[in-house]
Amino acid sequence: MVRMSVAAQDSAVKLPRDFEGMFVEGFRSHFTVPKTLPLSVVTGWQPCDSLGFRCASGALNLSAVIYLTAHNNGTLSDASVIDETITPALTDSLRSALAAMSRALDVPPTGEAETIALAIKVAPQESADSGGSPTNLFKAVVPHYRWPFSSAIMPKAGVNPSYPISARLAGVEDSVAIAFTVDADGRIVPESLDLVSANYREFVASVANALLEARYHPAHLGDCAVATRMKQRFVFKAPR
Repeated sequence: MVRMSVAAQDSAVKLPRDFEGMFVEGFRSHFTVPKTLPLSVVTGWQPCDSLGFRCASGALNLSAVIYLTAHNNGTLSDASVIDETITPALTDSLRSALAAMSRALDVPPTGEAETIALAIKVAPQESADSGGSPTNLFKAVVPHYRWPFSSAIMPKAGVNPSYPISARLAGVEDSVAIAFTVDADGRIVPESLDLVSANYREFVASVANALLEARYHPAHLGDCAVATRMKQRFVFKAPR
């Protein structure tokens, strides 16, 4: 069962009671599951050796992340869909449903706040029990391959984003955590970049540019190169 989880981007913000269930119900009424989902991104399946970046097997990834702003008048704005799985059909369907939901004013009230920035995750639930959860979106059969899986590896020369000149002069430091999809050729898929944490835009831009120029050693399922999902942290320390 593929589910949708809805949370505030700011962990200090509390969503109104039943907001998540009402949001998913409204979204589901406008969402059309693509007739075909040509999945290609593989992730490791337990048991895994974290030190060796290997897993006993792999499974296709079916997920997406959405960032947007919900307004108290029932509309949405600033929607951004991260295509984690290189599946444009799913991304387009999610965008279309969000636009239709906003036009129909089907977004639940945001309570005392006029607007709330939301982070939404679409992914299969880990438990096999589908139940009748109000956050269920649709059912899908996601293949699991019993072949050894090895994760993608950073280039031997590393990925070295440049230190922004303005930040260097000001002595500013930062730590940028970013998730991305590495395709079967070892290249980063631009539409898959998802910022996990950072403090300054200049550092984020530097990391993104360096990643898009890099060539990773691709992940493998058995002997076949495959696309996979990764997360990395880049630390910028000011020269002393």
